Amino acid sequence: MSGLDKMTQQILQEAQEQADQLLIDAKEDAQKAVEQARQECEVWEQKAHVSLEKELDEFRARAASSRDLERRRAVLEAKQEIIADMIEKTCERMRQAGVEEYFETLRRMFEKFCHGEDGQMYLSAEDLARVPQEFRDLVEKIAAEKGGSIELQDVPGRIPDGFLLVYGGIEENCTFEAVIESDRSRLQDQVNKMLWRECNG
Repeated sequence: MSGLDKMTQQILQEAQEQADQLLIDAKEDAQKAVEQARQECEVWEQKAHVSLEKELDEFRARAASSRDLERRRAVLEAKQEIIADMIEKTCERMRQAGVEEYFETLRRMFEKFCHGEDGQMYLSAEDLARVPQEFRDLVEKIAAEKGGSIELQDVPGRIPDGFLLVYGGIEENCTFEAVIESDRSRLQDQVNKMLWRECNG
C-alpha cells in the first residue's frame, strides 16, 4: 500500500471515528432532552392535577354553598307565605265574627292601644253603621280610666276593619292587618316552632 493510500485510509478512519463520536453525542443529547421533557411533563402533570383538584374543590364548595343558599331561600319564602296566609286568614276570621264578638275584639284592642290623653276614634263605614251603644260606653270608660277621653267620630275612616286612633294630630293604625303585622316577629317565632314540631313530629 502506497503512502497516499495509507494517508487516505487514516483520514477516513479518523472521519469515521469522529462521525461515530458525533452520533454517540447526538444520542446522549437526545436521551437527555427526552428525559428532561419527560420530567417537565411529570411536573406539569402534577401541577395540573393539583390545580384541577383545587378547582374541583372550589367548584364543589360553590355548588354546596349555592344549594344551601337556595334551600334557605326556599324555606324563608315558604315561611313568609305561611305567615302572610295566617295573617290573611286571621283577619278574615275576625271580620266574619258576629257583632258581639267583633266589637269585643275591638274593645280589647282599644284597651291595649288607648293613650292617657284626649283623642278620636274612627271606625270603617260598615262598622260605624252597626256599632253598639255598649261599645261606645266601654271605650269612653276605658279612656277615662287611663286619664284621657275618646270621641267616636260619626265620619267613617277609610279602613276595612278595626279602628284608627288620632291623638294630637298623630294617627295610629289599629286595623287587624296593621296590628298583626306589627307583631310579625312574634308570629314568625310561633310559625318557626310549629314548623320545627312538624319536621320532628
